[in-house]
Amino acid sequence: MANPGPATQVTVNTESPRGFSQFIQTISVAITPVAVATITTAEQSFGAAGASFVTAATGILPGDVILSICPPSTVAGVSLASYRVDTTTADKFYITFVNPTAGSVTPASGQYLITVARFISSVTTTPGTFTTIPSAIITAS
Repeated sequence: MANPGPATQVTVNTESPRGFSQFIQTISVAITPVAVATITTAEQSFGAAGASFVTAATGILPGDVILSICPPSTVAGVSLASYRVDTTTADKFYITFVNPTAGSVTPASGQYLITVARFISSVTTTPGTFTTIPSAIITAS
């Protein structure tokens, strides 16, 4: 009788052998936004290099992408409109608040939960460029 060898168990791997994400992480950052004037949107910068409000170091780098921001509470008359990472300065990100009311409103202060994705980049960390796409895929027009 032949020896069948050690007992083995085969597990089918359903994950792709390649990925685009280095990590996705949610961080907590203490933020104190400034008042937003009446009937406008206002972009405010935060982080260790922020101008509107300087926070503790966040670890956010140019090329990272903010996927979501959860404020500590809601304030009537003001909300988050958008958010982005500074493309040249580490530890700096922006939140745009909108105030459609007839008076100045200050967004909630406190611990904001920010979900950040860092993607693997083979050539560049500059968002909006196609240098990471193999030239065989790009067609000339």
